[in-house]
Amino acid sequence: MNNRKVLLLTLALWTFSFVSFSQSLTTNSPYSRYGLGEIRTQGYANTKAMGGISQGIRQGTWINYLNPASYTSQDSMSFIFDFGVEGSTVNYRSGDQSNYNSTGNLHHIAMQFPITKWMGASAGIQPYSNVGYRIKYTEMDPYLLSSIGPIKYYHNGSGGITQFYLGAAVEPFKNFSVGVNMSYFFGAMDYKTETVFPEYTAYVGFEELKSVVVRDIAFSIGAQYTMFFGKDNDYKVIIGGTLDNESSLDARYIRFSSSSIDTISYDENPNSSIELPSNYAAGFTVSYRNKFMLGAEYSFQDWTKAKFLDANDLFSASQSIRVGMQYTPNLFDLRSYLKRVTYRAGFYHTNTFLKLGVNQIKDYGITFGVGLPLRRSRSSFNVSFELGRKGTLNNGLVQENYGIINFGFTFYDFWFLKQKIN
Repeated sequence: MNNRKVLLLTLALWTFSFVSFSQSLTTNSPYSRYGLGEIRTQGYANTKAMGGISQGIRQGTWINYLNPASYTSQDSMSFIFDFGVEGSTVNYRSGDQSNYNSTGNLHHIAMQFPITKWMGASAGIQPYSNVGYRIKYTEMDPYLLSSIGPIKYYHNGSGGITQFYLGAAVEPFKNFSVGVNMSYFFGAMDYKTETVFPEYTAYVGFEELKSVVVRDIAFSIGAQYTMFFGKDNDYKVIIGGTLDNESSLDARYIRFSSSSIDTISYDENPNSSIELPSNYAAGFTVSYRNKFMLGAEYSFQDWTKAKFLDANDLFSASQSIRVGMQYTPNLFDLRSYLKRVTYRAGFYHTNTFLKLGVNQIKDYGITFGVGLPLRRSRSSFNVSFELGRKGTLNNGLVQENYGIINFGFTFYDFWFLKQKIN
């Protein structure tokens, strides 16, 4: 594949991704009706297979946008292009009821390239949060049932926030790198509530639609420091950290309510805002040559300081712990392909930002996957699996048992080498 074809493919997929992210339903979680929606493990297939660790990841053949300091790890003559798709299956349980749902969609597209030997850049687009739920509730109050009949309530939500990032990193001195990402968040979240009375009554049904449209920019900074140990520097330790600054995202809020007879009200506030709290993350990786890598990290985000259209009653501090590893038997083996395959595994535990009553919603799971190298190339095909649980059955809440699969293709090529003809 030549350079022009890669560029054309990149532009085509980016165009498709803008349309796809804005129109698809990628979750059916009832918890996505709160705040910005469901925020899943960030990253691409290679890091997701290791529990989602990212702070100490500094691989010259990957794209790790979660710590922009990693952009300087790339060879100065190379170009990386990455895209992926995601699918999920979730079992929702509440009381003695359960339901299955499956979704799938294009997940991301990104590119990374060097500017100088000490500076690199990257750009990409991926989902940040998703809203998608369908809830039906029938009024069971004995008095209302006897006087009016069964009243039905429908709650539906869709949409989400997409993140487009553009970042750069520099290496001011050997083994130390700093980087910054500028992220443009955009998207719409729609929330619809409908009340339906029995046809034989004189009561009129009621419908309310709330829509939040987000368009704004936020920044994050990252740093990484590399240390070598052992007789031949066989062991490498990378310490990394990031700070996502506190951001106020401009939002346009629309509320429309009506009955089967007439429009009741219409309100629009083009000057609303969503306050995102600062997010702190730090971690490390320890690796031995090209064979083994082990990493861990911790992140904290105080959502009690957040504001979602002047409402934050349900928000709590969010904390995550992630651990991951990868093993490659022999990256340069010429006989056995399985020895060149990279095997990955990890786990994560998150106290999410959502607290309903006395129950803070937790999300935890295990991950595993493989990196399949392409012949005579640094390009690879990556697969990750997540098996996890979110929520609880306590106090009438919902427990989600889910499985997520990610497929990612990483194309690595040398762009600026002159061909020699003998």
